[in-house]
Order: sequence, then C-alpha cells, then structure tokens
Amino acid sequence: MSSTGAAVAAPAAARPRVEGDREREILAGAITVLLESGYDRLTFDAVAAHVRASKATLYRRWKSKADLVVAAVEAHACPDGADSLPDVPNSGCLKTDLVAMFCPAHELPTELSQVMAAVLPALHRDAEFTRLFTEKFIAPRMEGLRIVLERAQRRGEVGANADLDLLAAVLPALKFHHVVMLDECPTPARLQHIIEQVLLPACAAGTDRSTLGTDA
Repeated sequence: MSSTGAAVAAPAAARPRVEGDREREILAGAITVLLESGYDRLTFDAVAAHVRASKATLYRRWKSKADLVVAAVEAHACPDGADSLPDVPNSGCLKTDLVAMFCPAHELPTELSQVMAAVLPALHRDAEFTRLFTEKFIAPRMEGLRIVLERAQRRGEVGANADLDLLAAVLPALKFHHVVMLDECPTPARLQHIIEQVLLPACAAGTDRSTLGTDA
C-alpha cells in the first residue's frame, strides 16, 4: 500500500507467443479448414475452434486471415522448416544448384495441389493476400533462383543476352502447372527431368557450350 492508500497493481504477465509445435498445429489446422471451406469462407473463429484455441491467440500471432493462410501454405509446402528458406546454393555448376533448389529429398505434400487450388481465387480478389503471398512465398524463391542464374551467366553457362527474369519463371511456372492444372505434385525426379530437358537448354541458348548440366 502506498502512502496515499492506493494499491500498486502488479504488471500483467506477458502472454506467451505462439511458436514451436503449437504454431505448427495451428497452421496445419488452418490448412484443414482451408481445404474444407475454401479461402473466402475461412475465418479465425473456424480455425480457432478446430485447433481448440481462442481467436485472440491467433490474432496475437497473425494479424489477418491473409497472414495466417500465407503462413499455413508456406508451412505446408516446406515441412522441413517454413521459417526460412535454405541458403542459395553455389556449387559452381548450374544443374547442381538447380537440383539443390528444386528437387528436395522428400516428396512434396500430397495435398499441395488442393491447397494451391483453394487459394488461387484469393490471388485474383484479395489484394492483401496477393501482396503477402508474393512477398513471403514467391519473391524469396524467385530472387534465389535469379542469383543462381546470374552466377551461372558469369561462368558462361547462361547466354550473355539471356532474359534472366524469363528463365527464372520457367521452372516455377511448370511446377505450378503440375500442381494446379494437372492436380499432381511433381516428384523430385520429374523436376530434375524438367531442369535437364527444358531449363538448361534454354539457359544454354546463346552460349558456345554444346552441353550443360554435368557436374564435372
């Protein structure tokens, strides 16, 4: 009690941040609700009920539906760790770097095509989702791929006048085609085949190399 008789209130305890296994559980729950309801009908209330959390808990970690869904898609697409992308490879060989970037040791999640189909309408209608998806999911991958292509161009594996932005879009576009249009997740072997048969020959155009992609 102070000299004036007023009680001094104890500071409120900080609420713990959602992280670790609980964060992964919530993001997985968001994917389940997304697949059941679609993006437009997904709500914080529905996700909170599914994962047995309060809506306030979700809002402390994700400020909007778009923020939550983008994080959930990232976690679903990168089960080995959604918080950060691996370092951009720099082996000195274009094929080796591309395989390291696009051909994971594990198969892609079987539901990835349904997940991407569920968020596709939002890319046309929800400006916030489009911005966040581009900023957090697409842009880091495209930037990493462009770095790999720039290094390869300096080594002579990519034509001096090649359009690097266009080349960088080839593999993601074909991967997207498989996932969304064909409703199948390309296997690492399939992705390597695309690298060898499509992207590497396109990169080689305008160079004096007859073959590319050997590790030698």
